Amino acid sequence: MNAITRTLGRVFRRSGIEAGGGGRRWDGASVLTNPQQQTLAARGAAKARASAAYVNTPYGQRIVEAWTAALVGKGWQARPRHPDETVRRQLSDDFEHMVGQHLTAIARSLIRDGEAFVRILVNEDGTTRLRVIPADQVDPSLSRDLGGGARIVSGVEFDASETVAAYHILREAPGAPFATFGETVRVPATDMLHIFDTLFPGQVRGLSWLTPVLLKMRDRDEASDAMLMREKTAALLTGFIRDLDGGPGGPAGFDGELSGAAVNVSLEPGAMRVLPSNTEVTFSQPGQGLAQAVEFLRAQDREIAAGVGLTFEALTGDLGEANYSSARVGLLEFRRRAEMLQRNLIEAQFLRPLWRRWIDIQALSGAITGGSADFKAVRFVAPGWQWVDPQNEVQADVSAIEAGLKSREEVVAGRGRDIDELDAEIARDARRPDQGTAT
Repeated sequence: MNAITRTLGRVFRRSGIEAGGGGRRWDGASVLTNPQQQTLAARGAAKARASAAYVNTPYGQRIVEAWTAALVGKGWQARPRHPDETVRRQLSDDFEHMVGQHLTAIARSLIRDGEAFVRILVNEDGTTRLRVIPADQVDPSLSRDLGGGARIVSGVEFDASETVAAYHILREAPGAPFATFGETVRVPATDMLHIFDTLFPGQVRGLSWLTPVLLKMRDRDEASDAMLMREKTAALLTGFIRDLDGGPGGPAGFDGELSGAAVNVSLEPGAMRVLPSNTEVTFSQPGQGLAQAVEFLRAQDREIAAGVGLTFEALTGDLGEANYSSARVGLLEFRRRAEMLQRNLIEAQFLRPLWRRWIDIQALSGAITGGSADFKAVRFVAPGWQWVDPQNEVQADVSAIEAGLKSREEVVAGRGRDIDELDAEIARDARRPDQGTAT
């Protein structure tokens, strides 16, 4: 007994940190010894596969579009802090017009490709326009030492203080007609915006958000296609006739085309056939095991949804097993993550630096005059969320305002509205004559 106990102790003993251990259980496991370089090496292949999944597979399309809608929604609003109301309204309208037409494309590129590049261009009349740059047009193959601590890494130039100084852009996007490869244009960092989610410190280029699930999506798609073809094939096979004597020719009572020693026959609804002795008919049974296979695919769907930060219901559109409480919990968690990415990516990396650069260009062109601090002060309102339970949620907001736990501005901003616009609309409604009065 003591010998058995000692043997079991050796088998089940664990020492140290298992994730850093060895043994056959870790054979073949992937490791990231240098994530900065490995993300650069994987970026191109992951981007190409994610692009193919986006245009060819339902889930690839759904992931990109669901996250685009979450980040952009009906659009962002700019709320300048300039003391003059007329100036505030003009700045807001001009900026939102410039940005709104590009937001969806930027979000799709961010999610599908892992990064989005926006170039700020100045027209001859001093107005500003934006151009969304394909990710591969910022030359990913360009890396070299510039001396004195400056360097170019995958098309991004850093100065000696590790600050991004410029981007090296190919004159034409790879694959474009008449594209000239190898010729790049150096664009100062002040005229370029690079939006991506930094996974590791020191990361230079973004990685597609579909990266964790691309392989599983491919396997899942192939499994689904295989199941479909199996069921289509099984549905074509009604039955099989066996001649137990093994004699030539077809069985009596069945007419068909003779093919060698076999007869291809068909069954008609309501037909009665007489089989000779030593003849047997076996009918096919399509659909066996289908329920288990469908449940297996649902398990794969849950893993894919977890890998891209969506709920199972948001990924598949399947609400069959959802109830109000579980759906609300999952939705709240998703919204917390979406709000984090809205603020850290869309606002911090795109809207705010663009606003500052836009105001500088406006000032240089003479379009605006006065203190720059008045013009640069701004607040951005993210797109709001639709109510899940309108009556209860509105009552909760009203109670929070009355208790001093929230302000009206916070509640209105949470719905994706500008409180100044809302108050103006309410005042305008109050000035209207009673619609119920007979004329």
